Amino acid sequence: MKLISLCLIGIVMSNNIMIQTANHSAFQEVFEQFAKSSDFGNKLFGELSVFIQKGATLQDLNDHVEELRKHLADDQAEDEKYFNEQQQSLESGLQGLVNEVQELKETVDTTAKKISVLNQQQQIIDNLFSYDQDSYQKRLANQNVIIETISLLVERVHELSLEGHTLIEKDNLLEEIKQLGRGKHVEVLAQITAHLDTEQLEKILNLLESLRNAVFASLEADEAKEQENIRLYNKLTGEISASISESQRQYQQLKNHFEQKDYELSVGKEGVKEVGQKLQDRNDSRQFILDRVKEAQQLLNDNLDRIARWSQE
Repeated sequence: MKLISLCLIGIVMSNNIMIQTANHSAFQEVFEQFAKSSDFGNKLFGELSVFIQKGATLQDLNDHVEELRKHLADDQAEDEKYFNEQQQSLESGLQGLVNEVQELKETVDTTAKKISVLNQQQQIIDNLFSYDQDSYQKRLANQNVIIETISLLVERVHELSLEGHTLIEKDNLLEEIKQLGRGKHVEVLAQITAHLDTEQLEKILNLLESLRNAVFASLEADEAKEQENIRLYNKLTGEISASISESQRQYQQLKNHFEQKDYELSVGKEGVKEVGQKLQDRNDSRQFILDRVKEAQQLLNDNLDRIARWSQE
């Protein structure tokens, strides 16, 4: 019973203290360091000082500080709701842009790969054409040598027949022919010709003329084929060049569009980040103030006896 009585007495005394008018000089002494702690602490000290000068009780002061604390808590809740909604709205609006940027990037990459493949194809065609040209020039040179050799062989046969010699009597004929020509079939022909006599002169000349005509025909066919190869090369090169040009044009357009949308996306993301940072800054500032309010409330509660005025002056 004594303990209960003491508790009741304490509560009554505490309540009595809370309804006492605050002593301004004691309040100033208690809040001296608090007022110097920050600009907000000094402002709150000023507010409470005005209350005391108007005859406010400790309960009035405590209610005012509690109201401030509650207002700050409510303000934080409203802020977080507002800024979170803003962030969600911005992020929702950005999702379509995120998808568009990703699709554009994939298209740009695909177009770049297409250009690379086209360039590789052009390089392959260039190499094949260059090889074909080298082979053609070599064939042309060899066939011209054969024609020249056949012409000299015909001339030599005529000379021998005019001199009255049989071909076989001219021992150095074969060596001369070998020096003139490089084709195996020409050497074989020269060997056959060297062992024929003048009675077969017409047959020899007809054989040589047929061979020369065959070489000329081969040259013409080779030339026609080479012209067709050149036409085909020019056609393919033109098509690939046009495709590369169009692909490069598309690539540049897509790249510019991608860069623009990517920039818009980065700006949008920065906007989302700024909203979050703004909320964080407001929360930090509000928390600082809330800490000061709680500190002032604690000072009041810890110094009720000192601040209270026990007798009206």
